[in-house]
Amino acid sequence: MDESVFLQQMDELFDLEPGTLDLSCVIEETPGWSSLTFLGLIALVDEAYQTAIKPRQLMQHATFGELYSYLETRYSSSVVT
Repeated sequence: MDESVFLQQMDELFDLEPGTLDLSCVIEETPGWSSLTFLGLIALVDEAYQTAIKPRQLMQHATFGELYSYLETRYSSSVVT
């Protein structure tokens, strides 16, 4: 998993200029946060990282850094090398 790719995906999802977000940004305080981006984030995580995440699980991660760490752990354990 690549941190810069993850952040680029988040910028795209929230329709922000590239490089706007960093790992310390609070997800729910991100410009463009809505129920649609919430669903989009769940879909992106499922598709890009082969990790099903429930809404309640997603909400346990306040920042993009917390979400990234969670996904990194889950994604690396599901990838066969």
